[in-house]
Amino acid sequence: MSVSASGYLRIGATDVDAWMNFGTDVLGLMDAQREDSAGARFLRMDDHPFRLMIEPAEADGLLATGLEFPCADSWQRTCEAAAEAGRPVTQGSAEEAKRRGVTAFATTSDPAGNTLELFWGRELDYTPLVSPQGISGFVTTYQQTGDLGFGHLVLPAPEIDAAAAFYTDVIGMGLTDTLYPPGMDGMKIQFYHANNPRQHSLALFNGPHPLGVVHIMVEVSSMDEVGGAMDRAKSAGVHFLATLGRHVNDNMCSVYLLAPGGIAVEYGYDGMLIDYENHVPTVSTEGDLWGHEYSFPGVND
Repeated sequence: MSVSASGYLRIGATDVDAWMNFGTDVLGLMDAQREDSAGARFLRMDDHPFRLMIEPAEADGLLATGLEFPCADSWQRTCEAAAEAGRPVTQGSAEEAKRRGVTAFATTSDPAGNTLELFWGRELDYTPLVSPQGISGFVTTYQQTGDLGFGHLVLPAPEIDAAAAFYTDVIGMGLTDTLYPPGMDGMKIQFYHANNPRQHSLALFNGPHPLGVVHIMVEVSSMDEVGGAMDRAKSAGVHFLATLGRHVNDNMCSVYLLAPGGIAVEYGYDGMLIDYENHVPTVSTEGDLWGHEYSFPGVND
């Protein structure tokens, strides 16, 4: 097992201020107030310098996923393995590493074309989270096991077998579950864990997505905090992509909200933690124990 966690996301936004308002006023994330010459804004969830970088862009969507490695040796071996697998690998400059708050990083892509930033040595500033909405804390660590990452994300991968081999053989993730959603012939989602107890840090969907990401997930520590976010979202006029529900495979009790620009954000509580060394990958044919009634703009209208 190589990769430690899904560490951060770079998100392109046509309206950075609207995304920041959504992040702070609805999700309860903290404005990191970092200076950036390119006009990016930063949202933090914990003692990391940021977890979400919101960058001015001509189109909305995911720009890159930052995957964290535990040390320089593990990171270097993975970069070399990616190159040997035929993926382009570009070393990041010292200036760009500083911008990301990491010791070193390299940019590559998976076989589906999703951009990845492999990094090690996150430079923590230990500034405590002060949520503008009073969130007690986001679930990003667990006891002595260390970093759980920002949460999880689901990436599009029409050629899912090639992408799956890349994430297991090169990146060093492990399969936890394969979901065949009911009533959706031909659809498949595969879930992968990193070197931490979160049930999945990344998943692959066997289809395209115009925003480069199916959804991202952030987790809070109580059901009341999910309920508070629902109230804030309703007051702000945010579209609910899915009602409150509980997933089968990772036990997450969550609601799905649409961020400005259309990225789906799962806001959850009570996600499953696993002992990945003894976990046997499952196959699911049901997505939810209950709830999660979906409403896609332009489809269910």
